[in-house]
Amino acid sequence: MTDRDCAWLRAVADELALGILPGQERAEAIAHLDRCPTCREHVEQLTLVGDGLLSLLPGSEPPAGFETRVMDGLGLNRPARPRRP
Repeated sequence: MTDRDCAWLRAVADELALGILPGQERAEAIAHLDRCPTCREHVEQLTLVGDGLLSLLPGSEPPAGFETRVMDGLGLNRPARPRRP
């Protein structure tokens, strides 16, 4: 294990903690974590932060028409103005 291995792991640690790291990279990262307690602790902390952020999300769907009201408020549901020739 080298400092380069740890630097690589830290570069992908957030994706690993969120479970979105692609297959081969995930396998390599997990193999590194088996050998490196420092990086393992880093990923565990990131996982706890990610889980905490997910718990802040609302537990229900927005009310009916919410998306339309937001789009209207942003002016994105207005018909396009005709272009000049």
